[in-house]
Amino acid sequence: MMAHKADKQEKILVPVDGSERSLKTIRYIAGFSPFSNMKVVLFNVFHKIPEYYWDLTNTPMMNGRAVHMASWEQQNRETIDRFMEKSVALLRTSGFQEGDIEIRIRNLEKGVTRDIIAEAKNGYAAVVARRRGFTKVPGILVGSVADKLMTSLDFVPLFFVGAEPVSHKILIAMDNSESAMAAVAFVAKTTGTTDFSVTLIHVVREDEIFSDDYYGAEGVGRTAMLKVFEDARSQLIQGGYKHDNIHHKVITGAGSRAGTIARIADEEDYSTIVLGRYGVSRVRDFFLGRVSKKVIQAAHTRTVCIV
Repeated sequence: MMAHKADKQEKILVPVDGSERSLKTIRYIAGFSPFSNMKVVLFNVFHKIPEYYWDLTNTPMMNGRAVHMASWEQQNRETIDRFMEKSVALLRTSGFQEGDIEIRIRNLEKGVTRDIIAEAKNGYAAVVARRRGFTKVPGILVGSVADKLMTSLDFVPLFFVGAEPVSHKILIAMDNSESAMAAVAFVAKTTGTTDFSVTLIHVVREDEIFSDDYYGAEGVGRTAMLKVFEDARSQLIQGGYKHDNIHHKVITGAGSRAGTIARIADEEDYSTIVLGRYGVSRVRDFFLGRVSKKVIQAAHTRTVCIV
């Protein structure tokens, strides 16, 4: 029987909106065994009707609409309450205990994204979210919150959960940047004592094979990458990984770096892809602006973690 872990310090933030998509996020957390050693905070930004709106109900024209809005708010609250109950039951079934799960429903203050970011600053080890949604308010662009989180949450690892069931295989995209090694460190710390296997993958596009970016002093040529793989392997082993559970591969001549990573994840059943937020220094925003977002789009059934 799993011991009670009420005194554990690390926690993950899980923004939810009561939808079926959010429930898939809960299922991922339930199946991703390393999270069982953390506290799960289920966080909902609730769209309560502003107080000033009720002042308008004194006019005959607004009276009927007020009744409709009050009913809308009540239904949304009932929906999120039922969702929380279902989520807690699912997590408890997977092994989480009562002290491992906390429900936080906060009224909207500055905006969905900003409220989530403000909460994420309270000492979380990771944020685990879905790709799209977080709001049922008419007129809000679906997916905009996820995009803003990817851009703004640069101080904590961010998971975007896919639909595929959890496998014990992790794919880490590598170059010779500090950010890539930070991704390795996160994987080592989070999953090192499990029976997971890790593959370190480095993809070189066909137009980069003979370029200075690949072979230059700050490039990521084959010799440099062998050293990167060696350092990454050492870090994973120090974190608890068995030697036989660590693999690496270099793919050259690819048409698309992100597309190749997504294809390998699909073909070889890696349910989780981990990327560093930034690439090598001369293209500081490379991973964030291009590869990470493209991998999230291309590997739409896989869970992608940006570190």
